[in-house]
Amino acid sequence: MTKQLLLMRHAKSDWNDAGLIDKERPLNARGRETAPVMAQWLAEHKQIPDLVLCSAAIRTQQTLDLMVMKWTALQSITPGIRLPEIHLEDRLYLASASLILSIASHSIASQIASQRSKGETLMILGHNPGMENLASNLSEAEIAMPTGAIACFAPGAGVDWPADWSDAKQWKWRGLVKPREIGNKNI
Repeated sequence: MTKQLLLMRHAKSDWNDAGLIDKERPLNARGRETAPVMAQWLAEHKQIPDLVLCSAAIRTQQTLDLMVMKWTALQSITPGIRLPEIHLEDRLYLASASLILSIASHSIASQIASQRSKGETLMILGHNPGMENLASNLSEAEIAMPTGAIACFAPGAGVDWPADWSDAKQWKWRGLVKPREIGNKNI
């Protein structure tokens, strides 16, 4: 199987409670609709991650919870669906592109060293501007990541995981999937 790096921005969050600090904002109704749609898309394209690194913010955790619920439901009707190993990572909250890459490369190295996972597909679930900046840096193009979007990358030809994750030439851009482009057009 080809290695994959998936960068996902959390689904749409709720701004109605002015008393909440940013990290505690939950998903809104649209966000709760979007997350399962994106999970379904990943399942249909055989891209369910083996490992998910998720920001500890409420909206990222809720996005992931809804995706895992969708994958769990699909397990009963789709043989071979496995749920990912999940790591909540507080440092991913509003992290810069370089910090996201550092966390990701160290996590993959740790997974492979411990032989817990082959680390075939890694998904990082976080926030803008870090996710958008990282997708733009690795693709060498200006990438806009709306809420719920997933940017897809693979290591370059003949490369397992890159030695230098920040080198855009080590990555192959595979595309951007936006919630409004799939599933319910009202999302």
